[in-house]
Amino acid sequence: MTDARRTTVEALAAALGERFGTAFAVEADTGGGLALVWTDGPTTDQVAEAARVPVWTSEAAEGLAFHRALSERAVALGAIRLAVAPSPLACGLPVPVSPAGVESLWWRTPLPATATPREERLVYGLLYEVHDDHRSNHVTPQQICDGLAHRGIATLLLRSGTELTPAEVLTARYAAAHGHLAWRHRLATMPVPVLLRAVREDPQAPPECRAAARALETGEEAGGDIRTA
Repeated sequence: MTDARRTTVEALAAALGERFGTAFAVEADTGGGLALVWTDGPTTDQVAEAARVPVWTSEAAEGLAFHRALSERAVALGAIRLAVAPSPLACGLPVPVSPAGVESLWWRTPLPATATPREERLVYGLLYEVHDDHRSNHVTPQQICDGLAHRGIATLLLRSGTELTPAEVLTARYAAAHGHLAWRHRLATMPVPVLLRAVREDPQAPPECRAAARALETGEEAGGDIRTA
């Protein structure tokens, strides 16, 4: 790889950085070529298209690879969204969240992505605990996904201080007794009739559970969609 070639690609990286407001680095790629590498920001398709416009000349983009890395926040938010997505499995549990799945989720999405206040709390909690697990200021996408799978998203929600819906209040208390693993792993609440029966049959139901049951009975349940709560 000649110095002139690298200089041309570095000029392209600087120009793209100004256009997208993202820092692009030039790194060696497999096979002896060069790659533009950046974190979050525009998609690879957006960058590749911008790099091939005539103003940059075809020589700058010829044989150039494009690699977008994901920040820890992007990985955590993607993992959480995949975890709570409707499950295609008959058992109701989610498909295991993986770095590849997170990357696929964001493939056509410019980053950073907007998150709800509830999602932001979950992201913060997940990253805090995974960093603590590994005693490190940096964790990998695999470690983030493993941390979510190990804890279950319901544990993160309960530790986050987020206000729960009535169905979530009751499911958090009764899910373990009913073997409702979908709550632990993807925040799927139990059916309302089952929750109401559980409260009626629980002589030690605390006041907040009885209040939640009354809210469900009177139709005040607002739903527990993680993206709107």
